[in-house]
Amino acid sequence: MIKKKDISCSRIIFAFTLLFVLILLVYSNTFYASWHMDDFHNIVYNPGLHIKDLQPSSLIGSFFSLLGQSNELYRPLPCLTFAINWYLGKENVVGYHMVNITIHFLTAFFLFLTVCHILRLPNLKGRYHGNEYFIALLAATLWAINPIQTQAVTYIVQRMASLSTMFYILSIFLYIKGRMENSFFKKSILFFACLLSFILALASKENAATLPFALILVEIIFFQDLNQVKSKKTFGLAFLIGVLLLAGIALFFMHGKPLSFLEEYEKRPFTLWQRLMTEPRVLVFYLSQIFYPVPTRLSIEHDFSISTSLIDPWTTLLSIVFVLLLIALGLSQIKKRQILCFGLLFFFLNHLIESSIISLELVFEHRNYLPSLFLFFPVSVIISWLINNYFGVNRFMFFVLVFFVILLIIGLGSGTYVRNMAWATEKTLWEDAMIKAPESGRPPHNLAWGYYDVSGIYDRAMELYKRSFPLKWSARHYKADALYGMGGIYYKKGEYEKAVKLYKEALKINPKDEMAHRQFTLSLIKLGIWDKALEEIDLLLLLRPDNVENLNLKGFILLKQKKLKDAIFYFTTCLKQSPNSRKPMTNIGVTLGCMGEYERAEWFLRSVNARHPKDIITLLWLIETNLRTGDKEDADRYMDNLFASVQAGQFVSTLKRLFEGNLVVPIPQKLLIGSIAKKLKEKSEQIVQHKAPQSGQPG
Repeated sequence: MIKKKDISCSRIIFAFTLLFVLILLVYSNTFYASWHMDDFHNIVYNPGLHIKDLQPSSLIGSFFSLLGQSNELYRPLPCLTFAINWYLGKENVVGYHMVNITIHFLTAFFLFLTVCHILRLPNLKGRYHGNEYFIALLAATLWAINPIQTQAVTYIVQRMASLSTMFYILSIFLYIKGRMENSFFKKSILFFACLLSFILALASKENAATLPFALILVEIIFFQDLNQVKSKKTFGLAFLIGVLLLAGIALFFMHGKPLSFLEEYEKRPFTLWQRLMTEPRVLVFYLSQIFYPVPTRLSIEHDFSISTSLIDPWTTLLSIVFVLLLIALGLSQIKKRQILCFGLLFFFLNHLIESSIISLELVFEHRNYLPSLFLFFPVSVIISWLINNYFGVNRFMFFVLVFFVILLIIGLGSGTYVRNMAWATEKTLWEDAMIKAPESGRPPHNLAWGYYDVSGIYDRAMELYKRSFPLKWSARHYKADALYGMGGIYYKKGEYEKAVKLYKEALKINPKDEMAHRQFTLSLIKLGIWDKALEEIDLLLLLRPDNVENLNLKGFILLKQKKLKDAIFYFTTCLKQSPNSRKPMTNIGVTLGCMGEYERAEWFLRSVNARHPKDIITLLWLIETNLRTGDKEDADRYMDNLFASVQAGQFVSTLKRLFEGNLVVPIPQKLLIGSIAKKLKEKSEQIVQHKAPQSGQPG
């Protein structure tokens, strides 16, 4: 196989630098963009990623960091990078954005290299010789700075999508390099690297499972002579292998239950058939966003009506026909216009997983990150042809076209920069979404959460929660989330009876909501309704029987009910799951103290005090325990520590809160208060006896 001369190293370096500068410029206002939506439960509130060292055990542990499913492997590669980000910078978003932008840049560069190589493959017959560099660089640039990509790049958690895409395009590049290589050894190395890259793409996000079919497209469109019977047989065999591989991957991720995805439709406001009818409209909408990506058309949330029949709404059948025509166009041009064919078929192939039968939400812009990779390839070919056609023939039209390309790049880059402004904070993102999706319940709901949980502005949050109720929801449990949020506001304000009522309503809609169960239990505890609180915590333990917080909470309720031996059992179970855990160990000491076993109680309490010397509950119980055992010296020492831990002006209010609160362990008062009062009196007398120096005397 004769190779054409490679593009010079200096031109590759120029492309590398240009892409880097352009991407850095258009994403320069995102380094401090805040956490959003799925970022919180995937990263910020996910203890599985909060590693404290870079030991192999900690890094491997991050592979199993799906919140609530500690034993399940979940997108290990992006989770590993999130864990390292957390280790280096905790909640500081700058490091996360730097990694995301770097991944986006590398993906764009690999796209440039891939297009360069595609243009020199056998079935294109050198027809673009001399223009490969311009076409590849323009195609990569138009893809990289398109505003449609902002959701995949600026939304931190979507590193899963962008990292998968980076390895996906790298795998295609390595396959092409391997196919063009004459040396068996180098070919083997490149194909092995291609396979490794495929595995890494799958380890980032499951939709990389379409890669074998993408490689089949590359092989058929750019390498095979479809006029030969042998090529057709090869195609049939490759397609069969691809189907079997895809089926195997699907079964792996579905844990051997191929129809398990159908169960998820119970949570959605649409059926499988309604989704299948709606998605062609979504695909047409995506294409319109990609080729007309003004920021006013981009949003984290879209009002998208569900297709209930082929004619409701009327665009349903039209969209289905349009999508089928585009696919037919791609297939019909497989011999003549290979680049157009590849761009179209690649787009629809890579929407096959997220835009078909799986019960995901209907619309999300980041789903176009991978499918849109080659859509600007035919566009760049057309622009290159026009420029070449007018060069030296019509200078005016030539300069018009050059000016158009420059203006297009500036326009797309400016659009990306402007769109990224909406990602600055939760407030700006959801206010933007409320304008663009006024019929959707999620924007006011999420904005309310920001006002309530982040800013503590309860009245505005309550107003937004109420506003969200009559609107459309993409999943049934989101309405339960709104009720939960409203209950949280009443809980914060101390209106526990109202909170209980709202938590009950939330649990009717979503009975498996662990947070609602826990807050419902805490509200019942605040009201002193112990029997009902015990029933509720038992329901929570059915959902999460090994959860330390749930076990500790049940032990606490039993302690309050004076079922001391039962309480000890649950606190001990907590320590078996999480040795040296602060709350269970304190609670064991308190329970033993209530049982009169002061020496055993003191051992547990001292263990906690050694690690948390300013813990007030522990100090109070240590004082009580030492007073009971007659150890006045230690009791005085712990009282001194107590006075040092609580500011003088807050001492009385702090003790009152602890003595009266239902959410703290029972603290004996008679002996303890008398001793503390006596100690305070002694300290007051010492202060009074200390006279200020007379005038003229040294201080």
